[in-house]
Amino acid sequence: MISHRSKPRDPLPRRSQPARSAATRARLLDATIASLVEAGFTGTTTGEVCRRAGVSHGALLHHYGTRLALLGATLEHLYERLRAPVEQGLAALPGGPERLDALVDLLWAVFGSSEFKAVLELWVASANDPALRQRVAPATDSFDASIQPTAAGLFPDLARDVSEFPALVSLLFQIMQGMALTRAVFRSADSESRRPEVIALTKRLLHSALAAERRPPERAPTHREGDPA
Repeated sequence: MISHRSKPRDPLPRRSQPARSAATRARLLDATIASLVEAGFTGTTTGEVCRRAGVSHGALLHHYGTRLALLGATLEHLYERLRAPVEQGLAALPGGPERLDALVDLLWAVFGSSEFKAVLELWVASANDPALRQRVAPATDSFDASIQPTAAGLFPDLARDVSEFPALVSLLFQIMQGMALTRAVFRSADSESRRPEVIALTKRLLHSALAAERRPPERAPTHREGDPA
């Protein structure tokens, strides 16, 4: 009888220490986001994060040191994760009115997402927590400072031709943040049913404001000799 021995499998390549560290940090950040969304700021303890991430408390301390440092890193990670789909989505679109409509839709997909609730939890908690505010302020300030340059890069013609473009960008973000807060806190059936109408109205207001400013001013009629005064 011929014996068929299975060929020994090649051992899987061992991940490097930096790769393992990066994977652990990613699990901790994802676990923190999930906890903020589901358990809120108060429920997002280091123990809860470790349980969700499947790591030891020592691993959390090794990578982030304190809960506040972890929360600051989480907010920075969230900003990057939420900004990417907007920039990538618009980069694939040609110019024209549809591009502005797409911006509104892409922004609401971000602000209306469950992950943005994690951002709101940190914003609200930091309002009355100076230590937390000190940790999250750099990420928030950096994100806020990037909004206008990013918008100008995505819509260079509007940024050049429309003097109120920065104000319109700020207005759009404040509308989105207000709707996100309403959804996260109240979950009103009436608000949710009206959401498509509000989104459509936001688009019309933006188009109207931009068209009004880009329209050439009307010339005053000239008075010709012989015309009645």
